[in-house]
Amino acid sequence: MGSGQLARMFCLEAIPYGYEVQVYSPERNSPASAAGAKETVAEYEDENALNSFLRRINALTFEFENIPEIALSTIEKFSEKNGLPVHPSPNCIRIAQNRWKEKNTFVRAGIPTVNFYPVFEEKDKADVLSRTKYPCILKTNTMGYDGKGQIKCKNENELAQALSSLEKLDHIVEEFFPFSEEASVIFARFSDGEVSYFQPSKNVHTNHILDLTFHPGNFPEAVRKRLIEYARKLAETIDYVGVFGIEFFLKDGEILCNEFAPRPHNSGHFSQNAGTLTQFSLQLRTLCGLPVPKAEGLPTNKVVMKNILGEDYKPGSTLWNRALGNPHYHLHLYGKTEARNGRKMGHWNYNGPEPERAFSDWL
Repeated sequence: MGSGQLARMFCLEAIPYGYEVQVYSPERNSPASAAGAKETVAEYEDENALNSFLRRINALTFEFENIPEIALSTIEKFSEKNGLPVHPSPNCIRIAQNRWKEKNTFVRAGIPTVNFYPVFEEKDKADVLSRTKYPCILKTNTMGYDGKGQIKCKNENELAQALSSLEKLDHIVEEFFPFSEEASVIFARFSDGEVSYFQPSKNVHTNHILDLTFHPGNFPEAVRKRLIEYARKLAETIDYVGVFGIEFFLKDGEILCNEFAPRPHNSGHFSQNAGTLTQFSLQLRTLCGLPVPKAEGLPTNKVVMKNILGEDYKPGSTLWNRALGNPHYHLHLYGKTEARNGRKMGHWNYNGPEPERAFSDWL
């Protein structure tokens, strides 16, 4: 489901194995189709088109989570009736696309997260104003990514003003955690409960969009183990099958979980040049029942990943040519035809000496 860059990179893993990949989305001539996928172009709410698509495939996975409920219900019913493997399950997608469900799932799994409060009814506004500690962030409960759909509030007056401006009451308020570092774990769980994962990575965001990922992150051993254990707890709590990325905030040894994505994650792109399986290979293996990599923490080389946004998309520039002349820089473009500011066009991976300096002068 979906035909963007994550589906494209999945194709690049699956087709060499001999698989045929089909994608379903409203987009024609998509990034995935340019990598060999066969397109079904239809709206996600089109039940007839979706059922026809499902009858043509042998297993289904997802490249994004913001899929309408009518599509998830259609997939769920088809799978139950016809035995179509769907990994992750529609229920896992529902959890990830709804911040209230997601945060409560973390609590149920015993994974620490920020204090959070619902804004679903008019009466919730007064409750939130009386309970919240500042600063805080007012977020849409569904949709929103890369900082979209969020308002940071420094005090009660700013939160009251933000609440009064809402046209729809489907939000949550999260208390802000003054983190010093961000981390993520790419985790895979198979149908038989076996797991495989990468060591935690350190992430750097700019304007709420991931800029750099350093893998593996230089975390204390106790922190590293807890990050992996929290990922495992989530997978087991929701009976997850597939690959997911889970993000954390860190400060002085304290760890709070921010969110998870039920699919390969932007911070896992380092795996394409890490000298081992990629996160997309793990996605393929969990979906198709291929052998489980037994390594507890897949062995990898050091890699730094840097996103290429529309404003950084400069093929033929002196900077790009210099990087392409160095065998340790690896370019991955997504096949998008229009470069817009803030839009992810691709990424660089660097796996050479002094990785911490690889992108230090890329301004």
